[in-house]
Amino acid sequence: MEEAGLPFDKVIDILHLPRSEEPRLKETRKLIRRGVGIADAGRRSGLFTPLEASLVRMATSSGSPARTYHLLADQCARRAVRIKKLKSRLALPAIMIVVWIVLGPVPNLVAGNLTLGAYLVKHLLPWIGLGVAAYLLLDSSHRRQSGAPSSWRARLDGLLPHLPLFGAMEVRRNLRDFFDSLALMLEAGVPILEALPIALDTVRNYALKSKLARIKPQIDAGASFSQAIAGSSLFARTQSLELIRTGEVSGTLPRALARYSAAESAAIDRFDDLVAEWIPRLAYTSAALLIAYGLIRGGAFMPSLPPDLR
Repeated sequence: MEEAGLPFDKVIDILHLPRSEEPRLKETRKLIRRGVGIADAGRRSGLFTPLEASLVRMATSSGSPARTYHLLADQCARRAVRIKKLKSRLALPAIMIVVWIVLGPVPNLVAGNLTLGAYLVKHLLPWIGLGVAAYLLLDSSHRRQSGAPSSWRARLDGLLPHLPLFGAMEVRRNLRDFFDSLALMLEAGVPILEALPIALDTVRNYALKSKLARIKPQIDAGASFSQAIAGSSLFARTQSLELIRTGEVSGTLPRALARYSAAESAAIDRFDDLVAEWIPRLAYTSAALLIAYGLIRGGAFMPSLPPDLR
């Protein structure tokens, strides 16, 4: 509808979401009628994440946000399919583990070798605590996505880029978002010194954002864009530097950044698909090993003599 030229205030009235999410859309409509922009209205109502709001705001200020809508829609569609597959594949190992946790000690409980209090304290409470910890970890990840600044998030963001395997992808995701938004701004004719602060808002990791914030002062001092990023360790593990230098010399920096962002998006999607494929396999293996360990420890394969014959 954006490509068809329909006014956004008219379009928002005919959009519909599932019933559980409809209040967010209604709140967005109210804010837009009060004169709030689509990006800020969507973020304040919870319709957009901070990253999505930053991208929409940047795209709106540089022209039509249709391309950004397409990019975000594709990302959300891939994420939804990936999460749906992951949940369906994890359902069986999760059921296996829960059944083993709950029913494993029941024979000893029935035989009188285990009291009800010991059953609750030694067998159920540790797993309940582990489940609560996992929930808090997922909730903290969601709050990190929501962009609420805090000291723990600053420490976490400083640690994430140094994690094996996943740390490199954390850097690549943030650089992809930064370069993609910067390419949109430059392509629309926004001067790079004005585009850099806006593109910086799309970077979610505080540690990486502080390093990228050093680019603008160097350009103010007379350095080119490629020179400003050449001294940063962020670009040591990427192929962006040579591509940016070539695009800058040839006058096609926006297109060079867009090509780099597209290639990075494809690589990140492949990585996410691989992780979603391996997590259920690891879950199945963990469930099988856990159940086998419980059976061996419980003496299921070890014959025992009656007490009067020992």
